[in-house]
Amino acid sequence: MQHWDRGVDGMTWNGEPVANGLRTDHPWPNLPFVDDGHIPIEDPEAVEGLGRRAGGDMWGRCDDDETTGEWAAYTTDPKNHDFAWVLRFHPDHGLSVLLYRDDAGSGAHDEWFGDRALMTRLGGYWWDGTTWYRPRQVLNWATETYMRRPVQRPTVITAADLLDDSCRPERGTVSKVVQFTPGPPVPPQQWRHDLARWAQHRADRDVLALEQCVVTLNAPELAEAGLLGVEEFAVEAGIAASTLRAYIARDEADLPAPQVSDGGRKRWSRPVVTDWLEQRRRDPQNAAAVLAGDDVATEDAAGLMSPALRRLRTRLTDMLLRELWEKPAVRRRWARPFRNETAAKDLAEQLGWVAAVNADAAIPTTDLAWMIQQSVLWELQRNSHLATAMGVISLTRQTGHSLGWFLEQAPKRASALFGAIVRDAGNTLKIPAEVVEKSLRKSLMLDGGMSKQRVDEFFAVAFPPHK
Repeated sequence: MQHWDRGVDGMTWNGEPVANGLRTDHPWPNLPFVDDGHIPIEDPEAVEGLGRRAGGDMWGRCDDDETTGEWAAYTTDPKNHDFAWVLRFHPDHGLSVLLYRDDAGSGAHDEWFGDRALMTRLGGYWWDGTTWYRPRQVLNWATETYMRRPVQRPTVITAADLLDDSCRPERGTVSKVVQFTPGPPVPPQQWRHDLARWAQHRADRDVLALEQCVVTLNAPELAEAGLLGVEEFAVEAGIAASTLRAYIARDEADLPAPQVSDGGRKRWSRPVVTDWLEQRRRDPQNAAAVLAGDDVATEDAAGLMSPALRRLRTRLTDMLLRELWEKPAVRRRWARPFRNETAAKDLAEQLGWVAAVNADAAIPTTDLAWMIQQSVLWELQRNSHLATAMGVISLTRQTGHSLGWFLEQAPKRASALFGAIVRDAGNTLKIPAEVVEKSLRKSLMLDGGMSKQRVDEFFAVAFPPHK
């Protein structure tokens, strides 16, 4: 969860900016301005090089997208190593220059990847230069990215919208990074004086017009009257307000950052709460609960068993009851003369055998053998060009691990599995049995948990003969 303190446009996260660079095109509301004149902001490689000078407490990096012309860079500040500069550039929308604590600079830089966000505001609302999106919450496992949920009818607030005759640049302040100490948000009226001084500094430079310098956004979903406090949030979530407060206090449940926090009172937009509820419903634990249905009404959700394990538990309960009670010879073991270590060990071994036999029965070995066969054949086909050149085809770690696990679980099925792989590889893929054998041997030794000696011995009895 992101941790936020009070900010003017919403919030200021303790892992997010502590100040604006004086040459930024997009000031972060109510953060002070710091002189960035010693940073080569026009050249991302120079920014990276600045942080990679000799010394163990500095670092720098730059990355670009050649297809769009966008880039991002960061560097430890050379004059004050407690801080780092993070820059994000868009060819049509200019440059964002922000100062972070040094230990947060790398993470802030990494946030640029994927979504190419040029800026973030109001507890996670973000802008890619074209569209404003709600905070990233709902994960799409097919793409391994968060869903992009556009803000409906957003209004962009620019520097030109905030500047008027009441803003006095001579009252504005610009800090030096050497003496800079992060503090509470700058009061709104003072920040507008600071903004006027920032605008004055831009007057003789070839930069974006003030009408293009985005500061923050507004939207119907962010209207004051529509925001949800803790009590309203809890009602939407179907939980007690005390539970939600406990989540906040203990930093639990991946709660989204609030959009506004005044005097300790947190408020969220309704769509942000809705997205959180959607992601909460999609939690993997809930998938187990859906499959379990009504069978787990009394089961602790934190220890929820999968349906397969529940069936195995029921099966073992019945089998063990039969072993322990229904057989008269075994029932006598509960008599006092039989309560000794030897008797207990015998009973434990018997119960262990019952559990092992029944656990094996719960594994669909026939179906798994087919799946592993298809996995191996697919990888052999994908890399079949290596059969002639190398005489061996490398399989992925996951396939090797699964193959080794299966052979440990069902060694009697190994001959049939190996035979099917060799047959299909030869008939369909035209890959010789020798290549298949070398590939499987290598996979089992690297990823399947088998030593060379064990592989040699196993293949001698389980792998089809070549002649």
